[in-house]
Amino acid sequence: MKRSEVSFQSTAKRVRRVAAAFAIAMFAASPVATVRAGEIPAVSEPTDSAGLSAWAMRWFTEMMAGRTDRSQYATAFASQVTDAAVAGMAHDLNEYGAAPLRAEIVQTRKDGDQTFAIVKFVFPRGDATSLLFGFDTAGKITGVAVGGIAGD
Repeated sequence: MKRSEVSFQSTAKRVRRVAAAFAIAMFAASPVATVRAGEIPAVSEPTDSAGLSAWAMRWFTEMMAGRTDRSQYATAFASQVTDAAVAGMAHDLNEYGAAPLRAEIVQTRKDGDQTFAIVKFVFPRGDATSLLFGFDTAGKITGVAVGGIAGD
């Protein structure tokens, strides 16, 4: 195995670990952080692949920059997205070296009043990661979790 492959695998494992910690932290009770309204609109139709891909790219690049628009989260979830959790996620997402080239909708599924989407992000170096997003009927985020892809 080449050194670059080891380095990539270490980075991918670290991002998965931190993303998992980020998801857990967002679900845990924590203080309310400031809201930056108007950065990213809610997803109008979580099953629209083109619209969801565009939204996911904006969400991801904003998160890489250490910003997130808490108005796009469902009320119960928004209060759990702390500045510290966002900063940690931004640090680890930047290990990919650049913003993703594209977001691909791997799967969407409705369950009651929620829609779930697995979004794969592909980076310039050829690596990828995926996240599972949950949305309510208003298109607000109800949860974010790491969704693994084989080989990453």
